[in-house]
Amino acid sequence: MSEEGFFERLADVASKVEAAGGSALVVSHYDADGLAAASILARTLMKLGFAIHVVVLEQLTPAGFARLEKLAPGYPLVLLADMGSSALPQLSKLGAETVVVLDHHLPGDRAEGVEEVNPHRFGIDGSREVSSSGLAYLLARELEGERAVELAPLAVVGALGDRQDVGKGFRLIGLNRRVVEEGIEAGLLEERVDVRVFGGGSRPLVKALAYTTDPFLPGITGDEGGALAFLKSVGVEPAVEGRLRTLNELDREEKRRLASALVKLLLSAGYSVQEAERVYGATYVVVGEPQDSPLRDAREFAQMLNAVGRMGAFELAVALGLGVRGEALLKAADIAGQYRSLLARAFKCVREESVMKEARACVVVDFRGRDFLSERMSGALASLLLPYVKGGKILLVLVDSPEGVKVSARAKEGLRAHVGELMAEAAKRVGGVGGGHESAGGATVPADKVDAFVEFVEKALLSG
Repeated sequence: MSEEGFFERLADVASKVEAAGGSALVVSHYDADGLAAASILARTLMKLGFAIHVVVLEQLTPAGFARLEKLAPGYPLVLLADMGSSALPQLSKLGAETVVVLDHHLPGDRAEGVEEVNPHRFGIDGSREVSSSGLAYLLARELEGERAVELAPLAVVGALGDRQDVGKGFRLIGLNRRVVEEGIEAGLLEERVDVRVFGGGSRPLVKALAYTTDPFLPGITGDEGGALAFLKSVGVEPAVEGRLRTLNELDREEKRRLASALVKLLLSAGYSVQEAERVYGATYVVVGEPQDSPLRDAREFAQMLNAVGRMGAFELAVALGLGVRGEALLKAADIAGQYRSLLARAFKCVREESVMKEARACVVVDFRGRDFLSERMSGALASLLLPYVKGGKILLVLVDSPEGVKVSARAKEGLRAHVGELMAEAAKRVGGVGGGHESAGGATVPADKVDAFVEFVEKALLSG
């Protein structure tokens, strides 16, 4: 159980990937980390001469497995990223010559016939120290050597998308730190400390605030008029000589005033001090992107991938990861705008309708019946709503899914339970599937078993 053992395992898997040859099926999750990982793997394998087919899945549900069972026998290599460690026995039956799993979620039972790389197996915290895009990058380094460093920014994008910036000043740590340093050394990344709003360095500050969804800024996110009024109220002039200012144009005192006001706003909305302070800290710049690009700020890049993926435009998200720009970027920006509008609409439901119910151990936000939301948005909503949950309770967000009901769970520090393990066990009890990390997880359960699922979670937490 060591980092040395982890890299030995990575090298062994890399040799098996090289030996597979021919064509590869790359399977990933639809969030920013999964999409970044898929892009890294596709770019690397194509350079090695593989023909690539990318499939993006919501989860390894029965329908997901059925799809893979049809596709896998046609490929010498099947490579899963950001999923698979909880389903190794099932994956061993896919029928492909080589099946590789790169996953940072809590692993389940081992199985012969599957080549797994999971940091948890080596005592490395996959919830904080490396994401699946980081694993994909490290595999690419084994396969390509130093040439793979061009993919370091994309690995950082994925880690930020999974909110792994948990170090001092909200920096990336662990194996993620290694990726950052390699990117900086190669002149591909810059690390700065600044106010962290959506593309604040290049976009007009009014728009940057209105576009910020992580954290969700009450009265500002999705509302440029609200952003304009907020800036004036805190003594930050939003425009000069008829031209809107950017964050980079503010002086030190104005930035201090803005950061302080944003922290106070979030605290008044119920955010914890730690969550509120996320508005100021480490930012990562993708040097190769133009100054005015929404992809130059790595967090903004992550939010773009996240939005496009959760809106179901998987091909577009992977295209961005592969380096396609121009019309693809314009389409992605438009979809991201639609995504923000849907988030704002969901928050309006929370404020104005009885969708949030609180029990002794759980807070349930029930979005079932809201046709404007897809199951892919449940995780984002859970993360954004978590700051409003008081005490050591677990948040469960429910959204309709083609396979039943998607449940996304989040918990703050202090919950005496592993969320991923709890989701897996509760889902199994009602005929569903689930899993995740220590403080974040999800499940897909039959529609008529939701009450039983929630009841099991409630009892498990109270008895624990």
